[in-house]
Amino acid sequence: MTDNFLKERRKYPRIELNLDAKYKVLDYEQAFQFTKTQNISAEGVCFKSCDFLKPGIFVQLDVDLKDNNPPVSMVAEIRWAEDTKPDGDKKYINGVKIISMPAKDEVRFLKYYCAKMVEKLSAYLK
Repeated sequence: MTDNFLKERRKYPRIELNLDAKYKVLDYEQAFQFTKTQNISAEGVCFKSCDFLKPGIFVQLDVDLKDNNPPVSMVAEIRWAEDTKPDGDKKYINGVKIISMPAKDEVRFLKYYCAKMVEKLSAYLK
């Protein structure tokens, strides 16, 4: 087994997706910041930010699934943050674990995730 395999702690695979999103830190008087996702999984999202978001804080994250419906809304906990440009403009990627979602958004999000997973896997059958 490789070291990467042993270090992986995620239950669900991430799917690389560049979706429009917006976030704001909960418990702060802050306007939404527009962003893009880098990837999603059944229980987490990775997104970009200009601000360092300290692990352990909670954010509201709204993700546009490009399905002609309003974005899905979730409360998520920042699990890790990484500086992507240490020598220049500050840019970060943030990994979050989804804590809660309205039931209708959760259903849409999981259906979307599963459909993208099927698309990805079906490429191997061609």
